Amino acid sequence: MGLVTKGIKAEPGDWPWHVALFARGKTGATPEYKCGGSVISENFVLSAAHCTQDPNPERYFLKAGLYHLYNDTDPNLVVYDLFEIILHPKYDNRKFYNDIALLRPDRVISFASFAIFPICLWPSHSTTLIDVLKQSGIAVGFGFDESHHISETLQQAAMKVVEKQQCIEQLPEHVRFLPKDAGKLCAIGSETGANVCSGDSGGGLYFAKDQVWYLRGIVSAAARMDLDNGESSCNAALPATYTDVAHYTSWINAHQRIVDQRNLLKLEDCGKAKNSDIADEMQKPVFNQYPWNVLLEFRQLEKSQIHLVCSGVLVHPRYVLTVAHCIDGIFSNYNLKSVRLGEYNIRTVEDSVNKEPTITSQSVDIEQILIHPKYNQPLYSNNLALLKLKHNADTAKPNIKPICLPTIDDYKDSSLTLSGWKRNKYLFPKMERDAMNISSSDNCRMAYERIGIHIPPSEDVMCTVYKARPKGHCHNYATGSALQYIKRVDKVPRYFLAGMMMFNYPYCNPKGNEMFVNLESASDWIKDTVK
Repeated sequence: MGLVTKGIKAEPGDWPWHVALFARGKTGATPEYKCGGSVISENFVLSAAHCTQDPNPERYFLKAGLYHLYNDTDPNLVVYDLFEIILHPKYDNRKFYNDIALLRPDRVISFASFAIFPICLWPSHSTTLIDVLKQSGIAVGFGFDESHHISETLQQAAMKVVEKQQCIEQLPEHVRFLPKDAGKLCAIGSETGANVCSGDSGGGLYFAKDQVWYLRGIVSAAARMDLDNGESSCNAALPATYTDVAHYTSWINAHQRIVDQRNLLKLEDCGKAKNSDIADEMQKPVFNQYPWNVLLEFRQLEKSQIHLVCSGVLVHPRYVLTVAHCIDGIFSNYNLKSVRLGEYNIRTVEDSVNKEPTITSQSVDIEQILIHPKYNQPLYSNNLALLKLKHNADTAKPNIKPICLPTIDDYKDSSLTLSGWKRNKYLFPKMERDAMNISSSDNCRMAYERIGIHIPPSEDVMCTVYKARPKGHCHNYATGSALQYIKRVDKVPRYFLAGMMMFNYPYCNPKGNEMFVNLESASDWIKDTVK
């Protein structure tokens, strides 16, 4: 538990932005104090990512305006349930890198002078470490006393920021990796032995500038030592590591701007995740798990036979999103007339797996094809098209649902799932799924350069590799297949679309990169078109 150790007692109202995070236990159990946090606005508290390893916000609540940790008689105490937990997408729970999280309460935080008030974020124009190097800030928390017991009253301690290299050299070898994160700073307490403890406090390191308090650090991790009684505690003689808030200002501000727009098209029923009690995505059934996958139905000129060539994704009851180059000029002798929704096995009219209710697909004609106005400007960018259907899809069916669209990229690099129909020469009958990891854009471009394909640098393109080589690796997913991830929004686990398959790496190369259209830069176009 990360706490201020050997600090001095704070006075009530001194730190009105400091809150305490608690985890609910089993029915009847006393809630467990987990971490501290700092109020930064009426919508968010900033804390450490590892404080909320369980992503379910219903497990936690916040106490604001408190001075006593467990005594609920503080006159200004207000309790807030959590509505949403936003971990940094690059948070590493092994190394505590990018150890930062936004906690959104279930209602707007009410401010009260000298009791509950937000702290200022560090100015975005002044983010170098030299601004605070050798300066003393104040860390706040419910610290250990001389007997290593938790203090019931709020404690504070002065911490001096030290050089990273000094920090690395002073820490034991097995934890020297901690300060090597670009988003970390180190600080150590005074000669009296005051310091912060362990890695999961989440409380702030505050600095005063021109009579204004600013949040610069979040307690992240510290070295421990063995005690005579066989337990361990924090080593107050060594520096502790803090998440450097100045390094994450853009990420924080991006979420502050979209607090009520977590879902781009604001669809209430989009992307609801079935089988959310199964933690491993690869253990979930594929049947009906991804009901937004769509097949595009092409017809040869003046012929009725349907050719299933590309895929798409239902993003709204009236709109399917797909890859523009599937439509623009590749199939000159074919017309795209309709889409097939809710399909699982293309060889059967009715589908059912393991006694699940039987489902049937739905074909809907296309009213209008809307290619992104900046398609291929520059090459391979804005490679998207929206297909407006002649009428709404039948989303009452369990196998036809829209996926959610994100307002910003907030997926973890290792939490992506690719779903759709694979193909070699022909489309394979059943929908499949694979786990994917984000790969380096530079490595991806170099891989395609080696086979004669030049991919200009662009934020519109993202690349992935398979977590595990699938059987029959030469069988690639169809263009337009969905790359998705899960996050909790409105207390519900939902699937969000991260990208759409654009190019498969050829030659059955297990180390090849799969290339996807990144949706972030197209969000305004999608929203304006669909509204």
